[in-house]
Amino acid sequence: MKKFTKKRKSEKQENSNKRKRKFKWRKLFKILIDIFLLFLLLCLIGGIVFSIYIVMNAPKFTPENLYSTESSVVLDKDGNQVAKLGVEKRKNVEYNDLPQVLVDAIIATEDSRYMQHNGFDLPRFFKASAGQVINKLAHRGAVVAGGGSTLDMQVVKNRYTSTEDSGIEGIKRKFTDIYISIFKLEKKYSKEEIIEFYVNIPFLGNNAYGVEQACQSYFGKSVSDINLSEAAIIAGLFQAPTSYDPYRHPEAAEERRKTVLYLMQRHGYITEEERKYANSIPVKSLLRQSNPESDQNAYQSYINIVIDEVEKKTGSNPYTTGMKIYTNLDTGKQNVLSDIMAGKTWAWKDDKVQAGLAIVDVNTGALIAVGGGRNQTGERVLNYASDIKRQIGSCAKPLFDYGPAFEYMGASEATQVVDAPHTYSSGVAIKNASGGYAGLLTYKQALAKSLNIPALKVFQRNDNAKVKEFVTNLGISPEIDSNGYLHEAHALGAFTGSNPVELAGAYAAFSNGGYYAKPYTVTKVEYIDTGKTVSLKSKRNRVMSDSTAYMITDTLKYAVEGESNIYGTVPGVALAAKTGTSNFSTEARRKYGYPSSANMDMWVTGYTPDYAVSLWYGYAEAEPGYYLASEGYRTRGVLFRQVISNIQERNGKQFQVPGSVVKATIEKETYPSLLPSTNTPGDMRVTEYFKRGTQPTQVSQRYNTLPNPTGINAKEEGNSVEITWNAVAKPAYLTDEALKKSLSELYGKRVEDALSQRKAADGEYGYEVIAKDNVTGSEKSLGFTTGTSSKTTKPINNTTYIVRTCFSNMRVTQSSGISIEVKGVGKKEEEQKDLIGLTANSGGETAEVNKEYSDPGATLLENGTEVASSKYTLNTTYPDAYNSSSNTFTSAGTFTIKYTATYNDKTYTATKTVVVSEEQ
Repeated sequence: MKKFTKKRKSEKQENSNKRKRKFKWRKLFKILIDIFLLFLLLCLIGGIVFSIYIVMNAPKFTPENLYSTESSVVLDKDGNQVAKLGVEKRKNVEYNDLPQVLVDAIIATEDSRYMQHNGFDLPRFFKASAGQVINKLAHRGAVVAGGGSTLDMQVVKNRYTSTEDSGIEGIKRKFTDIYISIFKLEKKYSKEEIIEFYVNIPFLGNNAYGVEQACQSYFGKSVSDINLSEAAIIAGLFQAPTSYDPYRHPEAAEERRKTVLYLMQRHGYITEEERKYANSIPVKSLLRQSNPESDQNAYQSYINIVIDEVEKKTGSNPYTTGMKIYTNLDTGKQNVLSDIMAGKTWAWKDDKVQAGLAIVDVNTGALIAVGGGRNQTGERVLNYASDIKRQIGSCAKPLFDYGPAFEYMGASEATQVVDAPHTYSSGVAIKNASGGYAGLLTYKQALAKSLNIPALKVFQRNDNAKVKEFVTNLGISPEIDSNGYLHEAHALGAFTGSNPVELAGAYAAFSNGGYYAKPYTVTKVEYIDTGKTVSLKSKRNRVMSDSTAYMITDTLKYAVEGESNIYGTVPGVALAAKTGTSNFSTEARRKYGYPSSANMDMWVTGYTPDYAVSLWYGYAEAEPGYYLASEGYRTRGVLFRQVISNIQERNGKQFQVPGSVVKATIEKETYPSLLPSTNTPGDMRVTEYFKRGTQPTQVSQRYNTLPNPTGINAKEEGNSVEITWNAVAKPAYLTDEALKKSLSELYGKRVEDALSQRKAADGEYGYEVIAKDNVTGSEKSLGFTTGTSSKTTKPINNTTYIVRTCFSNMRVTQSSGISIEVKGVGKKEEEQKDLIGLTANSGGETAEVNKEYSDPGATLLENGTEVASSKYTLNTTYPDAYNSSSNTFTSAGTFTIKYTATYNDKTYTATKTVVVSEEQ
């Protein structure tokens, strides 16, 4: 009974709990419904308020605005007007004048349901908005979902609102476009009239407004006469007239045409066959060679860059948005370049050869003048200063090789590299331009001589990721593989390339101590309608240490002064520069009949303490009979010097040596670098700049004085004497194993050859025996031996025998020697009378460079007695390194002084060796 009662109570409790949970869920659901309804109400209220706000703040719709525009003004660095943009020359056309292929192309590309909607395409708008959100959430760089604007909305955006796309301003602008499109434009005008506005209003590149002028500018024909392929090009321009300009970017225009034709086929306007045929026509073949309708401004090349920069940084087109554009244009320097390009101050080799020039202020990054090309007409043509991408050849070596080595690898100007046969990591051989090899070089020498093999070796020593970091920080875009690496051909400038503006900006960082600012033309823009001012200056960032910048500068200055093809310095101007050349491939030479000496691109990029200048010289495209031959080397150098001479004040201003570098002397053939020892010969020493704190502290052992033998003994037997001694082991640092280890750092796989050459140069390890006459003081070598004994005839006079450890071909490291005296057998009295000898006095066996050396001379002895100097003549012959007027040696090394005495019609000689070391 109790169990039954407990069970009933349990069931009641469970049912009660269920009722409570059900009640809670109903209550929660009711709260959620209330919140949702409240949210809807708030959204409705917010939508109404927002709509009222849009309507109240929408710009006044006046038909006159559909074609009117405020001209933009371009000002030079001094505030003088140099150009006026947006002065309209459009030729309006009516809907009936438009070919159906163009109307179809525009609708298929920009607004496929144009004829069905009322100015706003809701499904397309939501699809585009969702796609943009997804792209942004995925952190993609470009939105691929497409825009949601109808043709109506684009007309409104271009003439009444703005191009603002982001943030709350972008949202307000978009809904304003929708309001005016539905309630103003569509109410007042027919679909055909709106298309007229759409095709007549916009700027379509190359100084053309509207489709009629664009067709005249690009194709030399009226819009009514264009074909399907041409219509697709024009339709593609509406989205981005600068990016798809067929004159400046024919490849991009071709890709855009493909997209337009694909959309036309997709929406049923053309067949697949028509699409394929229209795509097969090269864009360049459709274009007229020039645009005679366009008035060429004297500063047009510079203005082209200004327009691109304003569009990119502000999102506004200065041809359709009125603004004052304040630029860095230096008209004086621009006139120098313009006169060169026009052939007024330079004789070009033919009408087809082209050039691009850029001048950048190294301290600000301001682009102050450009040479955009020769024989150009039209406003938005290809700019050879900023638009090209050409291989830069050896101009890459400071950027990809030596700069990163100085910055990240602890290298110095004195770091050494061997120019000898070498290969890429793939095993493919690399050659220098000369076909020869220069042997052991410092980084400074290798860069100044522009040798390819050392450049590749330095690139291979560098950390690839650091090289990428270094060049991208300088505004250069290398080729990066799927693993994030740069291929080794970058070491020689063989990649997609660069242009004069980019290179001038990159090299400017070497001049100013390591700061990079992307070259810019515009300091600020002021919107005419609102007075709003926006600064467009580039920001300076430190991208390398001042020590790296200076070591590159010092090296390139050295290159100008004698190692490169710049052909001389500019008096009164500190100039550092690098040349670059790219060659045609074997296939191109064969195809166009070029000789093996034909070159494709030639560069000179350099800088002063004020300006960086980059020159590209070459042909726009390969064709038979047009190439740069060997004369191009001199041409580019002389042309570059002419530019520098005319833009740079000859004020004697110098590159400043930073405190972060220090000069140090190292011994050659050491890697890492080692200090020279006291015995290191002068021709094995080199003095260059190091980053302070990285200069070597360890002394090389290679030229250390060798240890003396021991246990010398003299054994006399009959008429002979035999000198013996104990052998001394070769020092450990001179064993083949030790030498091979030290040389392998420099010579790599060729270390065996280097070891053989070193051993041949030094000779065998052994001993030299010297016999010194104790009466005359004269010394005579009894020869070199690898053994431990030497036999000779008994001396007449008492003689000291000296045994020195040495190499047979190198005596600078010989030991001081051990000695033993042997008594002479003597001479008859009459022979003794004739015993005369000249002795070199001691006391000056060592000296220091540029410090006074007092030579004690020599003494003539007869039977051991000094002969009065008045009774004989003495002549002294000094080496070339000795300056007799100041009594100093001018360089380090081991030198011999020779003395000649004439006495009683006989000649006597003596010599003395002096070891001269670097000044301490």
